Amino acid sequence: MQSTATIASEPALTFPPGPPPLSNNPVALLRYFLAFRRDGIGFVRRRFAKFGDIYYSNFRGSHLYLLRHPEHINEVLVAQGAKFKKTEKGLTARQLARYLGSGLLTSNGDLWRRQRRLINPAFNRKSIEAHGPAMVERAVRMLDGMPDGGEVDLSREMMGLTLGIVKKVLFDHEGDGETDAVARAMTTFRKGASSPQILADWLPLPGVRRSKKALADMDDIIFAMIDRRRAEPEEKLSARTDLLSLLIRTVDAEASGERISRKQLRDELLTMFLAGHDTTSHLLTWTVYLLSQNPDVEKRLTEELDRVLAGRLPGVDDLPAMPYGEQVLNEAMRLYPPAFVLSRTATEDAKVSGFTIPAGAEVVMWTYLAHHDGRWFPDPERFDPDRFAPDRMTDIAKKAFVPFGAGTRTCIGKHFAMMEARLLLATMMQRAHFDLAPGHVVQLDPSVTLAPKGGMPMRVTRRSRGSAH
Repeated sequence: MQSTATIASEPALTFPPGPPPLSNNPVALLRYFLAFRRDGIGFVRRRFAKFGDIYYSNFRGSHLYLLRHPEHINEVLVAQGAKFKKTEKGLTARQLARYLGSGLLTSNGDLWRRQRRLINPAFNRKSIEAHGPAMVERAVRMLDGMPDGGEVDLSREMMGLTLGIVKKVLFDHEGDGETDAVARAMTTFRKGASSPQILADWLPLPGVRRSKKALADMDDIIFAMIDRRRAEPEEKLSARTDLLSLLIRTVDAEASGERISRKQLRDELLTMFLAGHDTTSHLLTWTVYLLSQNPDVEKRLTEELDRVLAGRLPGVDDLPAMPYGEQVLNEAMRLYPPAFVLSRTATEDAKVSGFTIPAGAEVVMWTYLAHHDGRWFPDPERFDPDRFAPDRMTDIAKKAFVPFGAGTRTCIGKHFAMMEARLLLATMMQRAHFDLAPGHVVQLDPSVTLAPKGGMPMRVTRRSRGSAH
């Protein structure tokens, strides 16, 4: 342990316990990354078990603090949120910025505040609820294409479904022929952004080539969308209500007084492509998998659907009468949070758990491990949606459950994502039952988001109820 360790240039700093510093030695780096890649969650879980709720790692000369305790997470995200920001100096931000540029997810400071203000109108409750019927219609179309009694890769199906919804709802763009190319690019981004860059990116390595090809493909698609929309007559553009059109015609009076640049539009759209479909697709995949393993929960959910909907398709107005569906999704997010870690960079010195976190240090909060901690969730590996029943919500420790983050950087699309997930889950489970393919072993793939490794092959059986269009 190094509870009293100091760095020569900063003799006053005392660090939490932690492993020996990770040097720039290529062999040591490779050994570290291979161990982390084999089982990143287990790797970090073992370190927390050894060092406690907060531990320190000197990563190639940079300060890295890792947290899992809800009180510490609350300090960073809320209580002292002004001292912790998403900045381009953070390891995670640097990795994402390689692909996303300066979009809402990776920007900070005045730029982030302007972006958030400009994008907010597209995510107000009235705007997102208007898209409910289109979401349900796409889910029905997907289900109608699934073979009764046949097998599908549910992860791939969910990716295609949520991607189509993002393109239509946020950009008013169909582009169904682009789905495979976009899905491949998004998968490449997820893996690339979660792999720290050890070697120079000019080396002709397979992963580097894939990343560059994926980026070029997405740039072609996105810039073409932007240019087509910009070329529309002002009258037609003004009548549109989607996010792309809103951003194109917005004049930022607080900044340059000009419309958003083509490059900045690209960064925002690519960010929305990734953030707007990747997390929701994984949430739905994990939820359906959990239902397949817990028939009592599935039975209770389908009974709620049958009672409220009586065979018709769900709508936004039905959601208040279907609370169990929301509980199911919350418990799925607890067990398999799509955003399983959160990171911030200290912009000034701050104290957490008695330790001074110096300006410039990165803080990584392992929300996955907080969600799986028996101190906050008894019998933590059990799938129990009743944890989120209204009369038990007060039992959950503050910031022990943070699937969308917290504080000023709470996910802008939180309400959009939950409405979408609730409608899609209701539509799917009303019309079909899913069983895990025999022999398939479910494994985690923790990249930028928490995906199932190797997909999720499932057998589809149609339900007799809810078959009416």
